[in-house]
Amino acid sequence: MGLKFTDILFIIVVLILLVYGLIYFFRTQRSKEIKELEQRKDEMMSVSIADQLFTLKNMNLSGQTKRKYESLVANWQTITNFQFTEIEAALVGSEQFVEQMNLVRAKNALNQARELLDETESQVNDLHQQLTDLLETESDNQERYEDLLERYQTARKKVMNHAFDFGPAIETLEKNLQLLELDFTTYNEYTSEGDYLEAQDLLNSIEKDTQDLEEILEKIPQMNDQIKNDYEDSLADLRDGYEKMVASQFNFANVNIPEEIDAIQEQLNKAKSEIKNADLEKATTLMDKADREINSLYELMEAEVQAKTFVNQHINQLKRQIDEVKESNRYAGIEVDRISQSYILHNNETDQVNDLTRQIELEENRFMQLNQEIETSHAVYTQIEASIRKIERNVEEIALKQQDLVKSLSNLTAREKDAKANLDMYELDLRNLKRRLEKNNLPGLHEVYYQQFYKVTEEIENLSQFLNRVKVDMDEVDQLEVKLQEDMDQLETITEEIIDSATLTEYMIQHSNRFRYDIPEMDQAIRDAQYYFYEEFRYREALAVIEKALRRVDPEGPTQVRRMYHQEKQHRMF
Repeated sequence: MGLKFTDILFIIVVLILLVYGLIYFFRTQRSKEIKELEQRKDEMMSVSIADQLFTLKNMNLSGQTKRKYESLVANWQTITNFQFTEIEAALVGSEQFVEQMNLVRAKNALNQARELLDETESQVNDLHQQLTDLLETESDNQERYEDLLERYQTARKKVMNHAFDFGPAIETLEKNLQLLELDFTTYNEYTSEGDYLEAQDLLNSIEKDTQDLEEILEKIPQMNDQIKNDYEDSLADLRDGYEKMVASQFNFANVNIPEEIDAIQEQLNKAKSEIKNADLEKATTLMDKADREINSLYELMEAEVQAKTFVNQHINQLKRQIDEVKESNRYAGIEVDRISQSYILHNNETDQVNDLTRQIELEENRFMQLNQEIETSHAVYTQIEASIRKIERNVEEIALKQQDLVKSLSNLTAREKDAKANLDMYELDLRNLKRRLEKNNLPGLHEVYYQQFYKVTEEIENLSQFLNRVKVDMDEVDQLEVKLQEDMDQLETITEEIIDSATLTEYMIQHSNRFRYDIPEMDQAIRDAQYYFYEEFRYREALAVIEKALRRVDPEGPTQVRRMYHQEKQHRMF
């Protein structure tokens, strides 16, 4: 169905109205934005920078302050002559584009005006703040000046009224006060000439110098007191202690304590000189070094005192320890001689004893040397303590070696006793194997079994002979016993297999007899098994032949026979 002319006309009218509506909206929006930017421009231009510059112009400025003022004037002239003009031009252009219905170009002009406004506002605000700070510099300086002057006067009174507390440093402190006084005079000159920024910089310097002076005034009495009442008193205590220790026959290796004390005193004297010059950093470094060295000397002397206590407590104990290890070594030598008469030794036990004897003699000589140093009053007790501890460790190691040696010797007798007991067990096991075979009434045994049996018998006899020698070699005995045990285990396994195979063969043949007359193959299998059994004594082969034949005829038969046999065997064992 086609549209009527009236419908098309209606749509066109609606579209025209919609376009005009959008144009009106955007035009109104752009006009609103232009008014907002013009308001921002007016507010920016109303900042009282011109008044501030006028005030500064009438203050008779000079020097750094005047140069700062002239720089700010130049900045303001640049802003007013160029940037304000550019902003105004951008706003006028955007108004014209709106009137011409060129909304896109109006938008671009507005963006340009907004960017210029943002940049200029920042510059104007910064300029206003700098002018404000510059105008307030005079009053701020005066407030700081009065505070610093009061602190200076307080410091001056402290120096004048307590000169004794500062000792030789009083001259340096007075010079510092004079320098500060000159700075205050120079500050007044800068202020009267209108150079407030130069005066401000000088106040910063005065404040730092005043703070340094206050810190010096606080620390110097403390540092002088510390040197006199702490460090120098400690040095006097060290001298007195050293003299008493020397009188008590103490010695110090590689350290001349009086010279060390004199060197520390020299450092303290240098520290006093630095304090006099008010160089507290260098003085502190020297005092810290002196403190460490004083503590080091105390530790050295205390270590000697503690070491002497240790030596007095352990010297006699060490003598007893050496005597005990000597006696133990004598006993170890006797044991080696005694055991060597009955056993062949393989670990050079005699050489071990001789080596331990030499080690004991060496440690004993060291001990005697230490004892001589003590008796002749030449002992450095820290060194004596270290030597005693070393000798103690060496003697303990010797004692452990002696214990291991004696233990290894005593083990020979126990090993021989065990070997003889095992020999009896091997003989008994061999007889039991023989009786078991005889009890089963076997028609005979294969040559292989006899070879193993006689081999074990011969090994038992060899073991017995080795154990009955005048000097027994237990290493060889152990080797023989290991081999004998392996062969005995193998013989027991073979014997068990022969008995099991022979008995099972008989049971299988009995179970198979019911089939031999009906099944020729079974009759032949029984004959073959009996041949292996009675003629060649190959019981395992006999069992394999009859079991295979029976399984073909009666699949469950071999399993039943084996189950019955093992139940009987288990019952016999219990």
